[in-house]
Amino acid sequence: MPLPERDWKTLSRLKPLALERLCRRILEEAQAIIAGATEGEYHRTYLALWRHLQEQDRLVADCFDIWSRSRALEHLLLWRRYGLITEEEFATLSPETRAGVLEGEAFIARLYSDRAASLSDESRGSD
Repeated sequence: MPLPERDWKTLSRLKPLALERLCRRILEEAQAIIAGATEGEYHRTYLALWRHLQEQDRLVADCFDIWSRSRALEHLLLWRRYGLITEEEFATLSPETRAGVLEGEAFIARLYSDRAASLSDESRGSD
């Protein structure tokens, strides 16, 4: 589905806000990890912080790297999944774009639902 020019401009305007929201969340989580450090456990805390930052770096890349109009819906799906765009901001997009995103979200939900059902069937069969 081609993204209307108006929506591309809106997403480009929202991108710095979404990135700021994600980075704030990542840093707040990092602060909580650091705050939990106790004497004799600093290396364990360091490793937890390192893992956290590596995982979150992948999320930042998924949500914001390769910024192009052809990948805009993919980014928008991720932004919504991780709460980086408000409902009010989402509502400013065209009905076509909103419908495309909602269809994508429904597809992903069905995919995970089908996968969970398949795993459940497999586990019952192995008893």
